Amino acid sequence: MKNIQRHLIFVIMVGICVILWNQIVFMKYGITLSTYLKYSSGITEKERDYLKFHSPIRLGSDITAPPISYYDETTEKYTGLIVDYANFLSIETEAPITISMYTFYDLVEALRKEEIDVCDVFPSENRAKEFDLSIPIYRLKTVVISPKKGSNILKPVELAGKKVAVPKGDLAAEYITNLLKKEKKETVEFVPVNDTKTVLELLQQGVVDAAVGDEVVVSTYWKEYDVYETQKYNVILLYEKDVVLAVNKDSDLLLSILNKGILQTKKNHIVPKVQQKWFGISESIRGEKRDLESFINIAIILFICLISLYAWNYFLKKSVLQKTREIEEKKENISMILNNLDIALFIINETCMVIECNRASLILLSQKRKDVIEKSLFEFSFLSELLELSKYPQWKMNLSLKFRNIIKSKCYEIKLSPYISREEKLRILSIEDITEKLIIERKLHQENKMITIGQISAGLAHEIRNPLGIIRNGLYLIKMKISSKPQKKAINMMENSIQRINNLIEHLLRFSRTASDKCIQENIETMVSNIMTFMETKLKAKKINYHISLKGNPVVTLNTEAVNIILINLIENAIDAFSVDKEDNLIQISISSTENSLDFLIEDNGVGILEEGLPYIFDPFYTTKEGHGTGLGLYLVYNEIKKYNGDISVESQYGIGTKFFISIHF
Repeated sequence: MKNIQRHLIFVIMVGICVILWNQIVFMKYGITLSTYLKYSSGITEKERDYLKFHSPIRLGSDITAPPISYYDETTEKYTGLIVDYANFLSIETEAPITISMYTFYDLVEALRKEEIDVCDVFPSENRAKEFDLSIPIYRLKTVVISPKKGSNILKPVELAGKKVAVPKGDLAAEYITNLLKKEKKETVEFVPVNDTKTVLELLQQGVVDAAVGDEVVVSTYWKEYDVYETQKYNVILLYEKDVVLAVNKDSDLLLSILNKGILQTKKNHIVPKVQQKWFGISESIRGEKRDLESFINIAIILFICLISLYAWNYFLKKSVLQKTREIEEKKENISMILNNLDIALFIINETCMVIECNRASLILLSQKRKDVIEKSLFEFSFLSELLELSKYPQWKMNLSLKFRNIIKSKCYEIKLSPYISREEKLRILSIEDITEKLIIERKLHQENKMITIGQISAGLAHEIRNPLGIIRNGLYLIKMKISSKPQKKAINMMENSIQRINNLIEHLLRFSRTASDKCIQENIETMVSNIMTFMETKLKAKKINYHISLKGNPVVTLNTEAVNIILINLIENAIDAFSVDKEDNLIQISISSTENSLDFLIEDNGVGILEEGLPYIFDPFYTTKEGHGTGLGLYLVYNEIKKYNGDISVESQYGIGTKFFISIHF
């Protein structure tokens, strides 16, 4: 529990540090920590490649919004804060930026039509659905102006039912509509115009009840009015929002480049420098709301810290109680662990009296706990016979003891520990049934031995085959030169012996060869027919008929090499099962196919297999074919089938015939 508390405190402190860092970043740059980290890196190679084919970046701005952006008739150039900012942004993004200006409504349309790549806008839900928006550049206030005499609007909700002039396409119309809808007020009659100057003119002429515009733009146009005129109007704040850059959807690389450039200009304090050029020491372009939000967030963090300290103190007190419970529960936990072991455990004293035992020991002795505790080990005949401690004098000494004993076809491993308690001289006696473990070890040893035999067989087969070919060629030359029948008979016998050796080599090579795991689509009926054609000579020699039947789709996905090995060996065995030429000699091959499995039934009416031999037919080197069997064919078949999670079984009656059932999954 103590470790959990430490981890909890560590996590809380790390969380607090991250939140504080996030607030510092937010106060300084107006973005979250994750966004800051994402765009703090330089321009990537992928982004540079994008700029090679998409330069210059075409920036659009509102031509009617001095001093933010406007056309200077004196210099006959686009100018304003956004133009200066774009020049600095061009340096940070390492890309040229061109400026085009439109009325605001036409500006957004130009972005939609991809006449420009980017423009500056206030963010909103609707705009976020249509465009991808950058991180904030700066903040602007939008104000509502109304005559003191007449409408005298003091709150935005008082615009309900009024006639309001607003620049066409401005976010203010959407904002006011949503605000009044939320407050369930009467809607506004908007009078959309092309620029803020016209908005003020309509207000002055009394055509509208109120006018809406960006504070800095309104201030610029109001300089054309005398002071007395401007004092006739009330100015209230409608909202204060970030100004961002908007790009068309699916412009991820361009957005990333712009965000990195904007963040870098923030780090280099470009906005305050550009602002001072256009507004002097005024900060009207930057609101105060963000600092207030950050202050509130920091206050919340400090409150969380106090709560965390209280929680830490609470958990500290709680841990004392939990520690006490842990001590009380420790014995129960240890007992639970010991009772779930399959090893019989006894705690005994120096006189071999049982002090404690687990559930496995009670099962071993078939006794209840009360009949075992405080009884000597030797009072139980099974333990007395199993332990035979008299054979091991070291059990009386403070030494460990380990030995094995076999009782009733089961092997047990006995371990006796040294003293675990010097005061009471207690020891632990463990008794484990290792019968299954030994069987598995022996099987594994046998499998490893067969792997080694397979590896040796491959090399040995190749070494035998080479001189065997020389001997066969020599016999052929000798046979061509002799005419004596006894000599020819002897040579024929030698050739038959060589063929037997060659057959053994073929089986050894198949045994040692690793089949390919690649599965392909094949016609299984055609495969079986080809194998039977290959066996035609042997079949005719013994007058054996065969019949192939198929149930299911003939074209299946299978490993051809594995299936060939399985079928060839089983069919050869079926042919060898016929010792007498009879008219009714028959091999039947039934095939059943599904999407991912194959089932075979290979049946013959040959001599059959003796019942006592059935358990051994899949063992290596076991054969009933006296004189010419290698004993590896069915072992090879068994391994191939098991490799593909298949199964093979056999039914046979001596003198009647044999059936092999095979199921393979590819």
